[in-house]
Amino acid sequence: MIPLELLTPGERGEIIEIRHCGGGHDRDHHRKKGEATRAEEMGLRVGKQVEVLKNDGNLLLLLIDEARIAIDRKIARTIRVKGAAA
Repeated sequence: MIPLELLTPGERGEIIEIRHCGGGHDRDHHRKKGEATRAEEMGLRVGKQVEVLKNDGNLLLLLIDEARIAIDRKIARTIRVKGAAA
C-alpha cells in the first residue's frame, strides 16, 4: 500500500484508503462520521481503480471511471493504493 502521489504515469492501482488532510486548522480534521472527504466528493472512493495519466510537480491527472480528474499533491498524499502496475 503506497500513497497515490508516488505512482508514475501509466501505473494503476486500487484505492484502499482515503485519509482526511489532518493538521493545522483543516476542517476535515473534525469531520463527522459519514461526511465525505474532498477526494470522495470528486469521485475517488475506496475500491475504485485509478490510473495516473500525469504526475507533474504539484498536480496529478488521473483516469477513474472513464473520467479525467486533476488533483493536487496534498490530496494525492491522503490516498493509499495497492496493486500499482503499468
